Amino acid sequence: MNTLSDILKSSIPTYELQLPSTGKTVSFRPFLVKEEKVLLIAQQSDDYDEILRAIKNIIESCFENIKNAGDLPLFDIEYLFINLRAKSVGETVSPLFVCPHTGENIKLDINLLDVTIDNKKEHDNKIKIKDDIILTMKYPSVNIVSASEEDEERTSGSDYFYDLASKCIEKIETKEEIIDVSSVSKKEVSDFVDNLSNGQFEKIMTFFSTSPKLHLKVEYKTSDGEKREVTFSNLTDFFV
Repeated sequence: MNTLSDILKSSIPTYELQLPSTGKTVSFRPFLVKEEKVLLIAQQSDDYDEILRAIKNIIESCFENIKNAGDLPLFDIEYLFINLRAKSVGETVSPLFVCPHTGENIKLDINLLDVTIDNKKEHDNKIKIKDDIILTMKYPSVNIVSASEEDEERTSGSDYFYDLASKCIEKIETKEEIIDVSSVSKKEVSDFVDNLSNGQFEKIMTFFSTSPKLHLKVEYKTSDGEKREVTFSNLTDFFV
């Protein structure tokens, strides 16, 4: 005899979505009340890192073949959650924001399924810091960001981006060898970053600033009758 939960499980729909970083098709189901409770508790904490961890856990529960969402690039996590939220609660959200031109509060009705990933043409995960030194970067993930924030608590806040940069270097290629950074100590990688010139470190910051991100451009009209545009590019933009 089926349990009441078994009866419900048989009626849960499934959907497919492409993972932005790889193009791989993944299947998912809407999140359930038990998972929504986890998200609501995290949201009430007003702690972005805790919210991100809750989203990671929900994605692992709802998506087939995603066993460690903490290793996915953050833009993957955000895009997966946007689509998961659309199929679980509803496609339309109504975020509030302050118009930078008039200072008035604007409420928009937007469709989450219109959100895309902005891939900038100039973006490259290989950074030539010298003619004979090329860095291969990996994207920030929940695990990397959480580890960097924990380290930040033990050091100073100004060190956060230097620490994040060192955690996102995957390989260092010279004329003689290709070094897998996971095979060397954290201190050695940190020292490497500390010895970069300002110009070299700026190239790493450009990697972060041009990385793929959520993208939705929306038109709106202000009280002065002008038509304006706003671009949403962060997960928090959609749920304010």
